[in-house]
Amino acid sequence: MISLGMFGLPDLPDYAWAADSSDLKGRLGAVHFQKIRMADEVYIVDPGGYVGASTRREIAYAESLGKPVRYLSRERSAQAGDE
Repeated sequence: MISLGMFGLPDLPDYAWAADSSDLKGRLGAVHFQKIRMADEVYIVDPGGYVGASTRREIAYAESLGKPVRYLSRERSAQAGDE
């Protein structure tokens, strides 16, 4: 399992991730895409079924790689007998 909190940002000598915010969102997105490439499947934690724009991009990327994508909301719904 690779979670958002499992890996920190790369430890680069003399590089302050927090201080250089010029492209922090882009660099973090690249880290997420790397984690998707490493994963066997992607599990979306989507409280109330909400999926934001960044997560939708990550889902599309995972699907383009043929990675299975599962959703917390759908699993909870199935457990409750709603599907």
